[in-house]
Amino acid sequence: LKGRGRARAGAPRAPGRAAAPMEKYRQFGDGGTGVNPFVPLWSNHKTSLIARMAKTLIMGPIALIRLFLLVVALLWLAASEAICGIVVVGFLRYPLYVMLTGVGCRLALVALGVIPVGAVLADHRRLKLAPPKTSAAVFSASRGTLVFANQQGLVDVLVLGLRLAPTFVFVARDGSPVEVGLVGALRRSTERVLPAPLEKPVPLADIAAAAKSGWRGPVVVFGEGANTTGSCVLAWKAKTFERVESLEKPVGVAVVSLEYSKAGAYTPHHTVGTAARYLFWLSFQPWHTVRAVWLPPSEAAAAIRGKPLDQQWQYLRTVLVRMLPGAVEVQVPA
Repeated sequence: LKGRGRARAGAPRAPGRAAAPMEKYRQFGDGGTGVNPFVPLWSNHKTSLIARMAKTLIMGPIALIRLFLLVVALLWLAASEAICGIVVVGFLRYPLYVMLTGVGCRLALVALGVIPVGAVLADHRRLKLAPPKTSAAVFSASRGTLVFANQQGLVDVLVLGLRLAPTFVFVARDGSPVEVGLVGALRRSTERVLPAPLEKPVPLADIAAAAKSGWRGPVVVFGEGANTTGSCVLAWKAKTFERVESLEKPVGVAVVSLEYSKAGAYTPHHTVGTAARYLFWLSFQPWHTVRAVWLPPSEAAAAIRGKPLDQQWQYLRTVLVRMLPGAVEVQVPA
């Protein structure tokens, strides 16, 4: 890190001297690329004492108001899920769910100071794909479509909850899929420990089919298993795709990448610290930006058509990396 000498691997530290942040996370770095997915982007940020005092005076009261609004938004989302759970008929429940959770997600994003600055279709030249034959809208995904996304923190869930109103899938320790609702996804995105695998994991294809028939929207899949700083995509596990015949069935796939602002004293990437500290410092910053890039189902399907299953999901991971500026594929698992 800036201003500190690099300690040799295994060299003892002087008594009373704390480990440098990079040294602390060195064990999680990728040997092939040298990228460390978890070192906070703000660890090298320097602010003068006068600037910090002025910021505390201005942003301190604002942060408290924001946290209050965030609590209101989270309670709204929990109540929305409970109300919609009472409605049995799917085609009546889902529009109500979209409306209620949309309000809650938007309020939560405002409370955290997150400003969307754009949502665009992926550039096929950057992704090295054939030109699309038909036009598509951003975030156009039918019920049951598997939407693969990079995982960086709680804000991912709020942004995609607002745009897609999906059901969410995280991965367990062994890589098997675990389906959760919106509130469960918010909780899971702040946890520091991977969940234990279910006794009888439900395959991704069955989750997608149930989402389609049950009017539960698209299925957002966070295949990495842990939050990163957006500089890479962690290794996906074959267990996630076990008992799946093809990612083209039963509905199809899409890919979305979320890119957050990386400057400032804190960023939306949640790789260290508790949920409470993360939310406080996130609301303490004046604002954050998020930009979404969308690869629609028609183009994603064309990219993987005819490939074996293992090549399909590996290629989608490569495409997701290409959608993130400056990102690389690493072999670091969650």
